[in-house]
Amino acid sequence: MSSTITPYSPSNNIFPSSSSAPNANTKVFFGFSTVNTDKTGKTALYDLDLINRDLYNAFYTRVGERVMRPDFGCSIWDMLFEPLTPLLHDQIVAEVIRICQSDSRLNILDTQVYEYENGLRIEMSLQYLPWKVVASFTATFENRQAVYFNSDSET
Repeated sequence: MSSTITPYSPSNNIFPSSSSAPNANTKVFFGFSTVNTDKTGKTALYDLDLINRDLYNAFYTRVGERVMRPDFGCSIWDMLFEPLTPLLHDQIVAEVIRICQSDSRLNILDTQVYEYENGLRIEMSLQYLPWKVVASFTATFENRQAVYFNSDSET
């Protein structure tokens, strides 16, 4: 999990003028993660890596599983064994939008839901603020209680 951060928002502008955005060397968001530290040796995460890890954590956590935050997490886990009807599709999209909107560092642009082997695959097009970087984020939910994600940045 990451540490508490100050997210960018128009009312809490951390940049000198609203027209200036951080350059590639400016680290705006800072946090920690112990995931995969044995491979990389680093625990600090910055900017897009941190946002992706936080989003991954939100999708990986079931609603009610996080201590003292009963609304944090994802209810898609409870939908995996249901047939993908138009109603369920809309509920999944609504859940994805809810999770993404809970992070003020993101704008969700598009969401696609697919049946995938033993579960669901959700592909999102996201805009990362304040850089205005557009990237895809894919979350794959499988009935065996694992979720995998992939994020590819575009400029």
